Amino acid sequence: MPKNKSLFSPSVHHWIYFVLLCMLAASMPTSRFMMSLTQLLLGANWLLEGNYKEKTLRFWKNKPALIFSSLYLLHIIGLLWSEDLAYGIGSDLKDKLPMLTLTFLVVSSRPLSQFRVNLLLSIFLAFLLITTFVGFYIFISGNYLDFRDISPFISHIYLGMMLVMAAFTLPWLTQRITKNKKLLWASYIIAIWMIVFLFILRSMTGILCLGGVVVFLLLRKIYLIPSFRTRIIAGSMIVILAIGSIIPLIWMYRQVSMEIKPGSESLQELTAKGNPYRHYFNNNKRENGHFVYYFVAEEEVRNAWNQKSSLDFDGSDLVGNELKATLFRYLSSLGLRKDHEGIMQLDQEDITAIERGVPNHYYTQWPGFVVRVHQSVWEIYWYRETGNPSGHTLTQRIELWRASVVAFRENPWLGWGTGDLFIAMEYGLEKIDSQMENYRMKPHNQYLLFLLTLGLLGSVAFYTLYVFYLKTTRAHQYLPFNVFLVIMLISMIGNHPIDSQTSQTFFTFFTLYFGILYPQINRNPAMDKE
Repeated sequence: MPKNKSLFSPSVHHWIYFVLLCMLAASMPTSRFMMSLTQLLLGANWLLEGNYKEKTLRFWKNKPALIFSSLYLLHIIGLLWSEDLAYGIGSDLKDKLPMLTLTFLVVSSRPLSQFRVNLLLSIFLAFLLITTFVGFYIFISGNYLDFRDISPFISHIYLGMMLVMAAFTLPWLTQRITKNKKLLWASYIIAIWMIVFLFILRSMTGILCLGGVVVFLLLRKIYLIPSFRTRIIAGSMIVILAIGSIIPLIWMYRQVSMEIKPGSESLQELTAKGNPYRHYFNNNKRENGHFVYYFVAEEEVRNAWNQKSSLDFDGSDLVGNELKATLFRYLSSLGLRKDHEGIMQLDQEDITAIERGVPNHYYTQWPGFVVRVHQSVWEIYWYRETGNPSGHTLTQRIELWRASVVAFRENPWLGWGTGDLFIAMEYGLEKIDSQMENYRMKPHNQYLLFLLTLGLLGSVAFYTLYVFYLKTTRAHQYLPFNVFLVIMLISMIGNHPIDSQTSQTFFTFFTLYFGILYPQINRNPAMDKE
């Protein structure tokens, strides 16, 4: 093939480019493998198309693209003071590669038509909707042990983020595609369904993102209200709602931390079978106020349980936890003693719940979202009691944040380098004398992660470059992008969405979509603003 000459006609290559972008949009909520494959195929199509000089010049003349690509350059520079180059290049830079490669491929290619740009977003929304149907089928079938399994293809965290994005984007897009009122109402119904599924999914990150988006939109509306008095009233309502949301959390914490002490005489009692109880006074774990390891007649419980269940008392429940520990917590949550009589008071629903790893009888009655909040509150309580965060997602995050702050103070200006994240985390965890079992963990906070790897100077440079990108593209004039930005900023508190393949692709795709692709089309400006 002659140098710079296309394998096929330019129109064919452009069609392939668009189809592959659609596949990328479809794969974000459905397949990590396809996300990688489609980007490789986009690169192959770019090479086979030829016309390298024209396409490269198109990229170099695009100021926003150069600014956004510079974010990747910052992490390359961070290798200069890294010890672990294998991790820095083979993991960190690899995971962030879409910021460079996808940006280059999109910007250097010919612009898409308005129809294709709208269709691209529609395909993402359609496949996300299909994913919710698959997840809901898993939910109603009960064929899952962990609520995370309701997200069938990708992490429930990132699926939750996408659901919030889609719920506000679908009606916006529908208004720009058609004037049909029925389709607009259908888009609102689908948006509501996505919010409902978000709560079924129990994605705390997604729910917090939803709350953040709602607060952002309310504050924006208040700001636009001309009457100062109305602003005060509306603002006061938001404050009241915020306080109202805190009250249930306070109640839950009091509920998990309350202590129901048995009388000294009852501690001397025997079981109904005449056997003595054991009381583990050095273990103050409680469930609904009742001590989990008081009034334990283990041999009675073993015999009675093994008669009622096919799962061995000395084995594990279906989610891999020690069955005995789950059973003792469940009995305590009911205020029952750990003896033969206690087991006999459990019905088949209780037995099934315990087998599935449910530690509290309330969890069989409460909605999934409330259960998730209660579990988080219990984790915080137990972490305060013992100082051990192991086995609990929220408290492990808190421990990792503490360690990250300590490690950051050691190298505040330039950080530890792109490749030395785990070295920094190990240093911080050792300094705080952490009881965590696994030291090779990321901080689960994107802000702290940037501070650890790039330092204060690199972090400021990252955020400054992204703001410059927004200023030059005016992407923030579109409602969905504002929603997307709030989602990213909130998710970065408890996760590292720019350092994970799925969320990194999500981040890059929508940054390019509203900053590069959407502004390229011939549009009516009045229709595209919020």
